[in-house]
Amino acid sequence: MGYPISSREPLRLAFLMGAALTVVLAAPAYAQSTQAEAEPMEESPRQTGGMLDEIVVTAQKRSENLQKVGISVTAFSGEQLSRLGFNNATDITAQTPSVSIYQFSPSVSNINIRGVSQNDFADHLEGPVAVYQDEGYIGTSSAANVPIFDLARVEVLRGPQGTLFGRNSTGGLIHYVSAAPTDHFEGYLKATIGNFGTYRTEGAISGPLTEGLRARLSFTQNNSDGPYHNPIGKDPGNTKNFAIRGQIEADLGEKTKLRLIGKYYKDDSRGPAYSFGVSVKDPQGLGRTLGADEVGTFVNLSGGSITGACPGCNVNGYKETDKSPYTNSYDTPGFFKREIWGAQGRIEHEMGDVTLTSITDYLHLDKNIYYDVDASAYHFLNYGSDMDYDQVSQELRLNGKSGNLNWVTGAYYLHMLGDYDAYVDFDFSPYAGGTVCQGPNTPSCGIGGNTPLRFGPTYSLKSVSKSVFAQGEYEISPQFSLILGGRYTWEKKTFSFVHESTGVFPLSPTVVYNPDTDDDATRSFNNYALKAQLNYKPVEDVLLYASFSRGHKSGNWSATVFPPVLPDRFPHKQEVLYSYETGVKSKFLDGHATLNVSAFYYDYKNYQAFSFLNVSTFISNVPARIYGGEFEFRVAPFEGLELSLGGATLHGKAKEVALPNGDLTDRVMPGTPKLQLNGVVQYGWDIGEGHVTAQASGNYVGSRYHTIQNEPQNFEPKYATADLRLTYQFPNKQLELAGFVQNVTSTKYRLWALDVSTLGILMQVYAPPRTYGASIKYSF
Repeated sequence: MGYPISSREPLRLAFLMGAALTVVLAAPAYAQSTQAEAEPMEESPRQTGGMLDEIVVTAQKRSENLQKVGISVTAFSGEQLSRLGFNNATDITAQTPSVSIYQFSPSVSNINIRGVSQNDFADHLEGPVAVYQDEGYIGTSSAANVPIFDLARVEVLRGPQGTLFGRNSTGGLIHYVSAAPTDHFEGYLKATIGNFGTYRTEGAISGPLTEGLRARLSFTQNNSDGPYHNPIGKDPGNTKNFAIRGQIEADLGEKTKLRLIGKYYKDDSRGPAYSFGVSVKDPQGLGRTLGADEVGTFVNLSGGSITGACPGCNVNGYKETDKSPYTNSYDTPGFFKREIWGAQGRIEHEMGDVTLTSITDYLHLDKNIYYDVDASAYHFLNYGSDMDYDQVSQELRLNGKSGNLNWVTGAYYLHMLGDYDAYVDFDFSPYAGGTVCQGPNTPSCGIGGNTPLRFGPTYSLKSVSKSVFAQGEYEISPQFSLILGGRYTWEKKTFSFVHESTGVFPLSPTVVYNPDTDDDATRSFNNYALKAQLNYKPVEDVLLYASFSRGHKSGNWSATVFPPVLPDRFPHKQEVLYSYETGVKSKFLDGHATLNVSAFYYDYKNYQAFSFLNVSTFISNVPARIYGGEFEFRVAPFEGLELSLGGATLHGKAKEVALPNGDLTDRVMPGTPKLQLNGVVQYGWDIGEGHVTAQASGNYVGSRYHTIQNEPQNFEPKYATADLRLTYQFPNKQLELAGFVQNVTSTKYRLWALDVSTLGILMQVYAPPRTYGASIKYSF
C-alpha cells in the first residue's frame, strides 16, 4: 500500500502541535500551583444504578441534567450499565428507541438512528451517525466497535448535532464517557463465564497519587468460541480481544485541570462467520432466496445462464445440509487482527465566568481481515482487507454565561489519513467448465489448478477539515428560552485508487484514478450547520421544545471491489438533512416517573444511498424523507420496583433508487421499522442483610429492509427477544453475584444481509442464539 499523499508526517506534526498547545496552556497554571494548593474536587453523589437516577449529560457542551436538555437523548450511567448487564453497543441500542446496529463483521458496525445510516462496508467511508469517546471523534467504523468498559456514562443523541459536535452527526451520535480518576481510592474486578466457551474479565483501580494528582487504570479481556460450528475445519466467528486505558488527571493551580488518556485495543480472532444462503434474481434483477426444493437459474459470467445441479444448490452445486444458520462448512476460518492506539490531552482553564477547553486527540488503527463470503466448503469467494489509518483532531472552545445567556464558541481541526487494500479470491471454475475447488489446498481444480483469481483496489484517502462554531441559549423569561447555533466547515479530500486483477488471466484491465488522472480525485466540501430552538417550561419539571436543524455530511468516493470498475461512479456529493422536531420532557409522581416524547420530520437532499448493482458497489445521491417519533417512560411505583418502556415508529422513503434492470423507483429506507418497543422490569428485595434484584428486559423490532433497494431476500421479518438477569449483592455491598440469560427463546434474526445474486450468494449475519452465564464482581 501507499501513495505520495500517505505520508504520516502532517499527522504527527498536527498532534505534536496540539500537545504543545496543551503544555503552553498548562504552564502558567502549573507555575501557580506551586504557590497555591488545589481545591479538592466536589464529590458527585454516588449513583445507585436505578433507572430514575439523575444523569448529567454534556449534549450541549456543558453539564446539564438530562431532563432539562431540549434534545432527544437516551443516557445510561456507569452504574446503570453495570446493573443492566450491558457489555457492548448492541446491548445499549436494544434499549434505545429508534436506534439499531448493522454489523457486517467484528470490525464494521454501522449505526442507524431514526433511519439515518450508511450501509456501505468500505473501510474509508464515514457514517452519518458519529461516535465519540471522551469528546474525541472516531472517524472510522472499524474503530467504533470496541469493548465498552469502565464508563461514567453513555449518551445517545438523536437528530442532527452538527453545530456543537460537527463531524458527521447528521443522524445523531453516540458518546462514550470514561470513568474519570477519583480523589479517593476505589476500584473493582469482575469476571464472567458463559456458554460457547465465554470468559471475560474487567477491572479498574483509581485514586490519588499525591496532592492534586489522580490516576485511573482500566482493562477488559474477552474470549469466546462463539456459536458457529464448522464441520470440516476450525470454527470462525470467535472473539479474542484485550483493551486497556490509563488516565492521569492533575490540578494545575486552582482553576486549571489537565487530563491525559492513553488507550490500546487488540483483536486476534478468526474471521467473521456468515451463514450459507443461495440467491437468484427476480424479474427486476433483485435477489430472492432460493427455495430448498427449487432448482436455481444463475447468471453465467461467461454469457447465458447456469442451471443448478440440485434443488437448493448454489452455482457451485453445493448445498448446506444442516439447517441451523450457526453450522456451515467454511473452506477457511479466516482471521481478524486489529490494533488501535489512542492518546488524548485535555485541559480546562477557568477565566472568571469563562472556561477554556482544549482537546487534542490522536487515533491509529491497523487492521487485517479475511473470511469466507459464500459460507460453503468450496473455495469460491473469499474477501479480505487491510487498513492503516491515522487521525488527529484539535478542538478549542470557550464556554461562558453572560447574564441570561449561556454560550459556547470554538474552532475544530481534523486530519484523517488512511491506506487501504480490499481484495477478493474468486474461483471462476463454474463459469468456465472447470472443477470447483473444495477447501483451500485441493489439487487439480479451478482454472489453472487451484489458482483463484485475485482482484481488488489499493487506495488512499486524505481528509483535512476545519470548522468554527458558536451556539447560545438566551433565557427570555423564566418560562421561555431561545437557542441559536451554527457551524461552518471547510474540508478538502484527496483520493487515489488502483484496481487490478491477478491470477491465470486478468478479469479486468487495471484502472488508475488519482489527482494526476482525474480532476475530481481532489475535491473541497464547504458547508454549514444550523440550529434554532424554542424551549418552554410551563411548570416545574416539564419542558416543551420545538427545533429546526440543518446537518450535512461531506461527499466521498466509492471503492468498488468487483469489476467492472467505472470511475464515473466513484465520486458522490455531500448530503444535507433538514430536521424539524418537537418534544416534551416531564417528571411527575414526586420524581418517581419520567415521560419523554418527541416527533420529527426529516427532509433529505442528496441522501448517500449505498447500492450493490450486480457485483459493483457504489453510492448515489437521491432525495429522501423520514418521519416518526419515540417515547421513553420510566417509573418506580413503589419501593423495589422500577419499570422502563420505550418505543418508536419510523417511516422513510427514498426516491429515484436505481435497480439492477435500470428502473428508477421509490424505496423504503433501510432500518425503518414501523414499530419498535423496548422495556425493562427490575424488582429488588432484601434477603437478610443482602439484596436481590430480578430483571427482565425485552425488545421488539418490526419488519424492515436491510438495504435501500428492498430486495426480497433482504426483508427482515419482525422479531422479539427477551433477556433475564438475577443479581445478589452481599451484605458488605462489595461482592456481587449475577446470573443471566440473553435471547431466552433463541430467536433467529439477522443483523445484516446483502444481495450478491449475480454470483448466487446471499450474504447474511445472524444474531447470537441463547447465551447464558454468571459473573462475580468485587468493588473496593
